[in-house]
Amino acid sequence: MRFTTRTIVAAVAFITSAGPASASVIVGFDPPTGIPSGNDFTTELGSLGLTQVATSGISLVLDEDSIITFDVLGSESGFDDGFQASGLTFQEFTSFLNSFASPTAVGSASFLAGDLAGLFGFTSSGGLSANVGEPGLALFLGANAVSGDPWSVFYLGFDDQLTGPDGDFDDLIVRATVAPATAVPEPATWGMALLGFGVAGFAMRRSRRKSLPQSA
Repeated sequence: MRFTTRTIVAAVAFITSAGPASASVIVGFDPPTGIPSGNDFTTELGSLGLTQVATSGISLVLDEDSIITFDVLGSESGFDDGFQASGLTFQEFTSFLNSFASPTAVGSASFLAGDLAGLFGFTSSGGLSANVGEPGLALFLGANAVSGDPWSVFYLGFDDQLTGPDGDFDDLIVRATVAPATAVPEPATWGMALLGFGVAGFAMRRSRRKSLPQSA
């Protein structure tokens, strides 16, 4: 069999294109309700297919070590609210922010597989604070969302004043995107890689032999 440079390049391309499955978070929640009419971002949330909100029974469990990227989509608050996650911080700089069209980046952080409770959440200097699983933090959901499903993107809503007419979880809205922490190939991919390197080495060795001058 004749192995050319083109063959080797094609083999390497096939190997490197085989990546791991996407990381995800298993999301749990109690039965949701419709997003309250007082929410200032109902239209923007609806454009993302988010029409429901879950406010209790919330759990977030990573299925593998992951990197989560956080972006602020909107805020409407009379208090000084913020978001914190593994060294990342966002502090509200205006009483109203609508950045759904161009999200405000908070940053990315690494998280180990397992329960995310207590690892990120919302702060407030004039109202209540809330972490995952606590009152004040909610999940925005699509109409067909099912508790226990794996998600790669989820949307958090914060309410810094649960009593009174507020209660609409639009004081700070954050999008979280989950990705694998490391691109570690599957065992089958490693096997293909070893085969590819063997083929490349064999081809290079044959090429070297053919290029050596013949003795008289």
